[in-house]
Amino acid sequence: MTKILDCTIRDGGHLNDWNFSKEFVKSAYETAAKSRVDFFEIGYRRKNPPQNFGEFSRCNDEFLFNLISQNPNCKLSLMIDAGKSDLNDFKPFKNDLTPISFVRVSTYPDKLETAFELCEGLLERNYGVFLNLMAVSEFKKQDYEKLEKWEPKSFLESVYFADSFGSFLPDDIEKFYTILKNIGIEKISFHSHNNLQLAFANTLKALELNFYSVDATIFGMGRGAGNLPIELLLGYLQKQNYEKYNPVFYLEFIEKNLAEMKKYSNWGYTIPHVIGGLKNIHPNYTEELAEKKYSFAEILKISDLLKNEKLISYNKNKIREILK
Repeated sequence: MTKILDCTIRDGGHLNDWNFSKEFVKSAYETAAKSRVDFFEIGYRRKNPPQNFGEFSRCNDEFLFNLISQNPNCKLSLMIDAGKSDLNDFKPFKNDLTPISFVRVSTYPDKLETAFELCEGLLERNYGVFLNLMAVSEFKKQDYEKLEKWEPKSFLESVYFADSFGSFLPDDIEKFYTILKNIGIEKISFHSHNNLQLAFANTLKALELNFYSVDATIFGMGRGAGNLPIELLLGYLQKQNYEKYNPVFYLEFIEKNLAEMKKYSNWGYTIPHVIGGLKNIHPNYTEELAEKKYSFAEILKISDLLKNEKLISYNKNKIREILK
């Protein structure tokens, strides 16, 4: 049975710089636990986040201990980015030292070796470790060869691939699943984005292929166009007679907290996000162009120029450079 990871706080934090109230996060975790969700990703642990970023961009162990009593049925996890995090920030995994059980190491293709080092160090500290391949559509043959030759991969909890720009179709899910299987990855997971309103369809394909785990968020809250709404996923699974999961607690959470969720930022289906999904580019570019009042026809043309630059992560100077 595919496991479910609630990444509302980690991914949703892109909307408000991880400045969530403690009460909101505590209630969200309790909701996940009552709903029998398997993992709850409570934020990032970054080495030196900007000063305006909230506590859930740091996820200090002491802070988390004072916030949450961990439910053993819903494991706490966090994400670190290769190149932005430090192994020295992680104590050995013991219940009296850290409430975190799992760490997801996120990487673009150019940081794979750094990600491998982080994974190995975390495994030595006895954490469960996910490797998260961002912008997997941009990985090349040589990147997959590195992953194939990396022997510690068999000790990972799973390898995620992310539809970082919300451009995938269900056939793409099977395509990248097959690529990873063919290089010796046994347990595969999926993180969706909803630019083309295909997060649900893509996740259903992952369920059909018996992925190890899939991600979802409360009301779809997340960066850009958002993610798969977890309450829909749980409701679907319940209709399929998976009695473990129950969407009712999430529906009650949304009713109680929707006003607070919407004050952070608007997210979801917008024309700039659609264009980002169609062109398979980072959503920050199309959002920036829309904010600068370019027409949608102009955004489409500029998106083609950006795509030709073979960009993966967001560069705040790139639009100005290509329009000189």
